[in-house]
Amino acid sequence: MEPGELDSLVAKAKLGKHGDMVELLQSMRTHKIHQPEIALLHGARLLTNSQSKLGSDVWTIMEQVFLAACELGADDWRSYTLRHLTKRFPTSIRVERLKGIYQESTKDWGEAKKTYDKLLKDKPEDTVTHKRLIAMFKQRGQVPEAVQAINTYLETFSTDGEVWHELAELYIEHGLLQRAVFCFEELMVANPRSMYNILTYAELLYSTGELELSRKYFALAAHLDGACLRALWGLVTVKSMLAEKRSEEH
Repeated sequence: MEPGELDSLVAKAKLGKHGDMVELLQSMRTHKIHQPEIALLHGARLLTNSQSKLGSDVWTIMEQVFLAACELGADDWRSYTLRHLTKRFPTSIRVERLKGIYQESTKDWGEAKKTYDKLLKDKPEDTVTHKRLIAMFKQRGQVPEAVQAINTYLETFSTDGEVWHELAELYIEHGLLQRAVFCFEELMVANPRSMYNILTYAELLYSTGELELSRKYFALAAHLDGACLRALWGLVTVKSMLAEKRSEEH
């Protein structure tokens, strides 16, 4: 989306025309724009004033309003939209997952976990529910549970770089650097020329005392981008530490 385009769409939608509000909400979905206040305001106006004009789009907008209402704690709208979605799609896994999100939004964590566990028991390959469960554990600060859920997910979906990175961040946050090193080894296999992966891996190796290997990866980063100050500074630092260590040994 071009700079200023969202503001323009919002300004047009404020005038209350049906087509402009629909266009705004569709653009927010397409570009994954996270502004729940805007989604709830204009989605609710459409559902209140011109629902019959929406056709099959009504269900997409209803879900969009539901998610915004859950985030904002707008109980009337989250209850209304979930009730209608459940009635329209009584056997939908997607709607069952929305029930879990509803339970999360009302802080009924135990029921939300039961909902997600049941979905995963029936459909273990449901990656979206796996990630929803992980997000819930992280949101509540339940780090061991989040780590266990991520590891369970990675047993099946071992090539998901986003989740390997999420696990690495959890380990780094709690000082488990050696485990984070392992995560970045997996990320390096998947994308060996990523400057971010190379530099973070080199820094983790440095922090865990693997100085020689750290030097090699800082050197690789400097070779790939000779103007990268992070790589050059890392190379200088690790070489200085290696020189100091050799001096002590002699």
